[in-house]
Amino acid sequence: MEAAVETFDLTKVFESKEDDVKRYVKAVDHVNIRVKRGEFFGLLGPNGAGKTTLIKMLCTIILPTEGTAKVNGYDIIKEPDKVRSCIGWFHGETGGRSLYWRLSAEDNLKFYAYLQNVPKDVAEKRINALLEFFDLSKERKKLVKDYSTGMKVRVMLARALLHNPPILFMDEPTIGLDTISAVETRRLLKALNTELGKTIIFTSHNMFEVEQLCERIAIMRSGRIIVDAPPSVLREMLRDVHAIEVDIRETNDLHKIVESLSKLSVVRSVVEAKNSPFNATIRLQVDDEYEAIPAVVSKLHSLGVKISSVRRSEPTLEDIFVKLAKEGSA
Repeated sequence: MEAAVETFDLTKVFESKEDDVKRYVKAVDHVNIRVKRGEFFGLLGPNGAGKTTLIKMLCTIILPTEGTAKVNGYDIIKEPDKVRSCIGWFHGETGGRSLYWRLSAEDNLKFYAYLQNVPKDVAEKRINALLEFFDLSKERKKLVKDYSTGMKVRVMLARALLHNPPILFMDEPTIGLDTISAVETRRLLKALNTELGKTIIFTSHNMFEVEQLCERIAIMRSGRIIVDAPPSVLREMLRDVHAIEVDIRETNDLHKIVESLSKLSVVRSVVEAKNSPFNATIRLQVDDEYEAIPAVVSKLHSLGVKISSVRRSEPTLEDIFVKLAKEGSA
């Protein structure tokens, strides 16, 4: 079966000039991936890894420097119009800036349907169906400026589906969302994949949501794909990774605490440290959980930190990313 998306040594080099000196940055470096029809495919990587540049080339927004790709069987360089006709693109943003706030959801969708040459009678039926699917029917006449962030995201998802494309590029669709809106967005994306059979290429920084949604995951670093495998295979790679999590009272000195813990001989690396309204959670990769826990607790006590809990933790995709990044810098 022909792939939904396939790349062939796809490469993008950006040129800049500083003090009359030309500099070249290889944002995407000879990438080869193959995404099956109906697959939910995840693309992970830190800022600057090349994820968005890769997506923009596949969406024909920017041209590659070298190589090419086929999307729904069409070449992104030779047949860009045909590629655009069969894709929906959602670029994550805070606040729905790409919508017309002084129009209603319904009028936004009518306008974009016109731009995408969707016949008027087809557009009317499709808009009704999309508003129903995204639970926006009751709010269809309300101005977008009065919508919550989560509702704006749903309108943007509906917009990406107006011409009923078989392939969706979701570039960090949950960025800037609160927890409830992010959960709802993930549910809708899963429904688009399982109920409507859409192929979804999904980029994110959020390891948890990628693990929950994707059948296969590629990890990018410095423009290259360094791993391409199902989540189960990635978890196998974590057999030798040990982790603990510590919950402490909310603190203004989290950076200082993390720095102190990272210097302990029993700690390989600090995977994550985040504050919440009531406490902070620090996730650590360690050599041995049973040796690390008392050492970490002792260090925190010496810093006057109040500990809520400490526990062993199952490895996550966050851990494998840290492990791979560390191996790559060795």
